[in-house]
Amino acid sequence: MNSGIKEMQAPIHTLPQYPEFKHIRQFWMPKRKRVAVKVVAGDFYVSCQDEVICTVLGSCVSTCIRDVKTGVGGINHFLLPDADCDILSSSNRYGVFAMEQLINSIIKYGGRRENFEIKVVGGGNMMAGPNDIGLRNIEFVEQFLKTEGLAVSARDVGGLQARKIQYIAKTGQLMVQKLKDSNNARTMALELENQRNIQQQANDDIELFD
Repeated sequence: MNSGIKEMQAPIHTLPQYPEFKHIRQFWMPKRKRVAVKVVAGDFYVSCQDEVICTVLGSCVSTCIRDVKTGVGGINHFLLPDADCDILSSSNRYGVFAMEQLINSIIKYGGRRENFEIKVVGGGNMMAGPNDIGLRNIEFVEQFLKTEGLAVSARDVGGLQARKIQYIAKTGQLMVQKLKDSNNARTMALELENQRNIQQQANDDIELFD
């Protein structure tokens, strides 16, 4: 009887992870027949494995970067927390930190800037109003990449809908699903909570750079 139960259990699917990403849980995605991970707002993930990196974006932006020769790559997921456009503001320091985290980690594990393929996703105007933080996120990322001399090969940005994305760094395949309006409120609520947390950190004088 016990042996029968064991035979019915699904195999455990895991792949090696770089040390700093072991806190991100892997799970099996039957539709893709691959191991997958989910990246939440404020986090990032880098891999050289044939795994799916998933996230959900509203006003937030994810930059998907990979080295086309080594297959090392990943994504970040961030939201600029305020309307201050000063380059030294907590908003832009947070954005720069998010971008540098991803780029530096890819380079750490063998990627080279000259081999980067970059795709930008997200930045929806979730409130459909004049305070378009999604547009600010898009403008920030594209200006950052331009300043760094890095070209964007593909983008799916703006609009009024949240997005669910799946990215395979090893191959560069990016899959984007536009979500129904009913999901926008929940996505926006999560982003607003993330924004409040970032602003609280800024108020507490937490330094984002080493």
